[in-house]
Amino acid sequence: MTPMGDTMRAVVVGPGGWRHEAVPVPVPGPGEVLVRVTAAGLNRADADELDGTYAPRARRAGAAIAGSDLSGTVERAGPGVPAVAEGEHVCAMVDGAFAEFVAVDHRLLLPVPAGMPMTAAAAWPSALLTEHDALFTQGGLRPGRSVLVTGATSGVGRYGAELARWAGASPVLGTTTRPGNAAALAATGAQPVVTSVDDLAGVVLDATGGRGADIVVDHVGGELLDELVGVTAVGGTLVQVGRLGGRYSTLDVDRLARRRIRLLGTSFRTRDDAARARVVTAARETLSPPGRDIPVPRTAAVFAFDEAERALASLRAGEGMGKIVLAMDGRAAGGCG
Repeated sequence: MTPMGDTMRAVVVGPGGWRHEAVPVPVPGPGEVLVRVTAAGLNRADADELDGTYAPRARRAGAAIAGSDLSGTVERAGPGVPAVAEGEHVCAMVDGAFAEFVAVDHRLLLPVPAGMPMTAAAAWPSALLTEHDALFTQGGLRPGRSVLVTGATSGVGRYGAELARWAGASPVLGTTTRPGNAAALAATGAQPVVTSVDDLAGVVLDATGGRGADIVVDHVGGELLDELVGVTAVGGTLVQVGRLGGRYSTLDVDRLARRRIRLLGTSFRTRDDAARARVVTAARETLSPPGRDIPVPRTAAVFAFDEAERALASLRAGEGMGKIVLAMDGRAAGGCG
């Protein structure tokens, strides 16, 4: 383990791209925990931020450090933090994750489940919190309800399908545009719908006995959103999470009204730490005690921290199913699972 000095390595958001810089090691303030980062997960929002299509929350003063998902070990706690064990394995969704050390509001920490690799744990926070919020808090998921997840071969979408299955949803369907991803999607327990080939409405209605899905979690947006209204059950919930297919859509609002669908938008950009902490608490309550194995997020590739630009290129290219992860010490680079 590298001793902690006064400065640390970080990936900083700059004009036209990321750059590697030495920045001061943060000092944990009241209610914060200093985490030594083991690995950090990339998200689509990281690319969107560079492209100017995603506005992150206001970052803390100083260098605008990239990233939002991390796993690591507790280095030390600031004033007023309840008992936290030094060396405990934790993960979190927090601004400025692409650095050797991050000061994290203790309410945002999730314990890394036993047996979960730290690289997988770095891919977990955004996937878990986004999908738990959409499925449980917004969608009211309970066993036996039917679920459709769009963009289900993305790292977050795939985890949503797995989480729905874990919670007892049935049937669970997931969309992909690539026929080659259908088998891998089926391996999660979800029924694949290849939107470039299949009739979405026909497949969903057939799988749900003509009712439509009780809960639809949409990571695509764009023109697909209107089609999703037609495959959501009467009185069902359509949760709009991501915009992989574009920010704008045209809706048949008469059909929306006739089917009495709850159309909800959700984002973490506009939530402060207190609001995020409530999401973390809700997820922890659902998972503890888990009763059975918690789904482990899939990593498509692991890059050394110094290869952040290569990792970003892989993210943009949509290579593999699962999350792209940076390993701080580089020893896990190249792995997947």
